[in-house]
Amino acid sequence: MKLWCTDYHSPSRGLSFCIEQTLYTENSEFQRIDIVETPDFGRVMLLDGVYMLGSKDEFVYHEMLSQPALFCHPDPQRVLIIGGGDCGTLSMVLKHYHVQEAVQVEIDEMVTRVSKEYFPQLCTCLSDSRAKLVFEDGIKYLRDHHDSFDVILIDSTDPVGPASGLFLREFYEDCHRALRSDGILCIQSESPWIDPLRDLISQVNNDLCSLFPLVRPYLAAIQTYQAGLWMFQLASKKHDPLSVDAEQRVSQSSINFKYYNPEIHRACFALPQFIKELVKTY
Repeated sequence: MKLWCTDYHSPSRGLSFCIEQTLYTENSEFQRIDIVETPDFGRVMLLDGVYMLGSKDEFVYHEMLSQPALFCHPDPQRVLIIGGGDCGTLSMVLKHYHVQEAVQVEIDEMVTRVSKEYFPQLCTCLSDSRAKLVFEDGIKYLRDHHDSFDVILIDSTDPVGPASGLFLREFYEDCHRALRSDGILCIQSESPWIDPLRDLISQVNNDLCSLFPLVRPYLAAIQTYQAGLWMFQLASKKHDPLSVDAEQRVSQSSINFKYYNPEIHRACFALPQFIKELVKTY
């Protein structure tokens, strides 16, 4: 008899997948962490039963959260990641030679410890001298840092529990203060297909637009995330990702990607009409 897991996206739908083996289960101070082996998605991390990443397709989310902002900023020397304990986003940031320091602030140290063991390909970046790990509440951390970062990436879980504060205007105000004069903030912004999240997406967009002169929502197709379509929002004090010569910058970087490329950089900001109606930046 096969063991199946369902990550519920709403009371009436979710993602079901077969589990070949449970490799790890433990409760941290903040959440339950499960690592399972699956035939289709490879090794998978679940937090409180919610799908976080799989070894076969994690690159889509991690590249798309990080690269549009990093290639938009002309010289991203200091980068802050809030969340991202699996170190996938950190590994993407450190591919850029411009980056002099990448600070990752994760509330749950156990997520990073478990990732080192079960997702070592994401954690090799921890040997990079530019990587700095801080295990504390990212909301509190930001309050003590003003005019400090070129790019801030919010690699959060869904807006429940400790992560709920990462979707509030007060937090984005702190992000704005922590960014330098031409800084860029990029957040994961859930799925526009899930009805309970649509109001949240609109509210977040309104909050960002009230703080930043330029806000660009964008999309990525991620098979394992809610409804297969995932949204991000890039908020910039100065630089417009649509004005960047992405082809030249990506070529000069000599970085190899699996999902992101110059064509995706341009195309991901083209929004379907129903999403345009959720946001006021178009």
